[in-house]
Amino acid sequence: MNQRPSIISALCLSLAAMPVLAQSSGGKKHGATAEQPTQQDDQGRITGWALCEADPLAALILPRTNAPADGPTEYLADSAMSSAEEARLEGNVQVHRGDTQLEAPLLTLDRQANVAHAPDGLRAGTPSLAVTAKRGAYAVDEHVGDFSDAQYYVPQRNAQGEAAHIVDRRDQQTTELEQVTYSTCARGKEFWRVRASEMNLDHAAGRGEAWHAKVDFGGVPVLYLPYLSFPINNERQSGFLAPSLGFDTTSGLDLAVPYYWNIAPNQDATFTPRIIAQRGLLVGSEYRFLNPSNSGEIGFEYLPNDREAERERSFLNLNARGQWGILSSSLKYEWVSDSDYFRDLGNGLNVEDTAYLERRLDTYIANPYGNLLLRFRGYQTLDGEDFTRTKQYSQLPQLVFWNNWGNVNELNYELRAEAVRFTHPTFVEGTRFDLEPAVSLPLSWSYAFLTPRVALRQTNWQLDYPGATPTGYRDSPNRTAPVISVDSGLIFERDVSFGGQGYVQTLEPRLYYLRVPYRKQSDIPIFDTTLYTENFNWLFYENRFAGADRLGDANQLTTAISTRVLSAEDGRERMRVSIGQINYFSDPRVTLGADSTVDGNRSDFVAEATMTLDRHWYARASTLWDPDSQSAKRYAADLRYRGDSGQILNLSYRYSDDPTQKTIQDTDLEQIDLSSAWPLNASWKLFGRYSYSLLYDNPTDVFAGVEYGDCCWAVRLLARQYRNYPTDVESKNAMFLELELKGLSSIGASADKFLSKSILDYSRQ
Repeated sequence: MNQRPSIISALCLSLAAMPVLAQSSGGKKHGATAEQPTQQDDQGRITGWALCEADPLAALILPRTNAPADGPTEYLADSAMSSAEEARLEGNVQVHRGDTQLEAPLLTLDRQANVAHAPDGLRAGTPSLAVTAKRGAYAVDEHVGDFSDAQYYVPQRNAQGEAAHIVDRRDQQTTELEQVTYSTCARGKEFWRVRASEMNLDHAAGRGEAWHAKVDFGGVPVLYLPYLSFPINNERQSGFLAPSLGFDTTSGLDLAVPYYWNIAPNQDATFTPRIIAQRGLLVGSEYRFLNPSNSGEIGFEYLPNDREAERERSFLNLNARGQWGILSSSLKYEWVSDSDYFRDLGNGLNVEDTAYLERRLDTYIANPYGNLLLRFRGYQTLDGEDFTRTKQYSQLPQLVFWNNWGNVNELNYELRAEAVRFTHPTFVEGTRFDLEPAVSLPLSWSYAFLTPRVALRQTNWQLDYPGATPTGYRDSPNRTAPVISVDSGLIFERDVSFGGQGYVQTLEPRLYYLRVPYRKQSDIPIFDTTLYTENFNWLFYENRFAGADRLGDANQLTTAISTRVLSAEDGRERMRVSIGQINYFSDPRVTLGADSTVDGNRSDFVAEATMTLDRHWYARASTLWDPDSQSAKRYAADLRYRGDSGQILNLSYRYSDDPTQKTIQDTDLEQIDLSSAWPLNASWKLFGRYSYSLLYDNPTDVFAGVEYGDCCWAVRLLARQYRNYPTDVESKNAMFLELELKGLSSIGASADKFLSKSILDYSRQ
């Protein structure tokens, strides 16, 4: 900065105590907020959404430093005069103190009252606020700035406005404004703005309040609020969050108005009264805590009288986690009053599965000597469409130990042990002990690998039948069997060229031999065991059953081959094609029911293919092919597009024929699914989904929506037609409308969560 006349240096002694327009930022908090853009540039301005054109006052915002607010003050001016009563600075006056800067053509200081005046206007800036005013004054001792006919700019929200009067109280970290406007749109181009008679900005709390507020759209007042609370930074504070508004043909109008309570830096709660027109008032709450060693959430919903269902309804959800050195623990508990709760009232608290609600307490110890898991797990079974869903067994408790000691004299040692007690209200109960030690010799070279492995599977049961033990069954069955496998493969490579680009193509044949002798198991109950889904990895499993109640007999050889195409430039995989089949030297006999010989000397063909067509297109396909019937039992195909400007297109086809669950057309699944989110330009975006069941010849989920937005506001409209089950004769209709005032709040139903679940890879950004 240029040096000014030496008289200014003399004034520094008499004016050194003069602080000018010091704004403070609030302390950091934790919790939830209605809107939380977290990206900021080096000047603290929000970059989480597309900003409008730079505000003229943005140049006054100073970078954040560690300079003390009460440090020495520097004054620069073209000329200066000083007396016992008054000091006068004229011409390009600049005042610097800490992170504060003031500019004025004229500045006078009343030496008796210690008040500085800028009668001809001023410009002031800090890291959190910029102001221009036609007149201004600053009470030095009280640290209070007073500005008239002012314009202001708040970088943390990219917000700007005008005020007839601004009083900035540095010590209290508050700014009071009268006859004020507020908007995040470009100055002079405000599509929306708030006009209020009074407004208070609490910088410590990060909250703004307005009284007698009017919301204008396009210059037309559309909403009057006697009181309005809104965030002025991206910290979390107590207050009402954006209401959600929806409609469907079953429940009617659905309005929820959540209130957020920031209890402490590590605790918060949200209370959500929800008015459902056809049903009544539902009250929801969620409490969250976060400590150095533990965290958790508790959610609860209660509808005292559902007028449509004519009953009381409620839901409870509890999740907690803890970590103490090598010991960690987690708790999950879910309960609902009835099986139709989620179909009627929605999954408001994020339950992952609405067929079986899980209750689970896990305690886990990890150390170099092994891993130990103690689990207590049960379920609440919710009836499906046919009301015949089987109740699950509870595990009270389950104790599991496992470890892998690798590279001991080139050998790899493994041990897995389990003890679990199964309980059920009507079926046979029992305790199961399962032990499996194993040793393997993994050998690998650049061109091949070979891994022989030997394991011994020992399993015992202690059963408690509800009545007399059935004829032919044992109270204490046991099973011992060796499991021998040899996994081997070769890797061939060659250089190829496509379209002038260099690639490396591999050819990777693989042989996997598995030998497990037959053991009679048909008198052993099924506690937690199912068949694995047949995919390419399934070809190399040591047991075709998931769970210890069945050990599949095997004398088989898997023959598989894969080829990959890798970019010679960066090594990225561009294509992979794999196909394989199991050849049986003896017919498998063990099933989930009674033992029976499965005719056939080979399995179905399993094939998978993935391809990166270019940097935008990706394709994947898989099939399970029956060579005897020359038909596919299962087929899936996916085509995905990802554009540089956020364009998303997903197209998929699913077909599955399950011979154990015959339905019409001998098919349990056949559907197509098309979803997309497509920005047309910087303002317009279309999104939608079309999911159609070819099996039941009806659409299961169809919606379409449009979004318009610019740098300071957006509106989203979505219409949906759906069925809870593909077999439903009548479909349901719903509509969502959301208006977002960026930097202030949103009004209506938030569509983000719904779109993220319905459109793969969707995000608002």
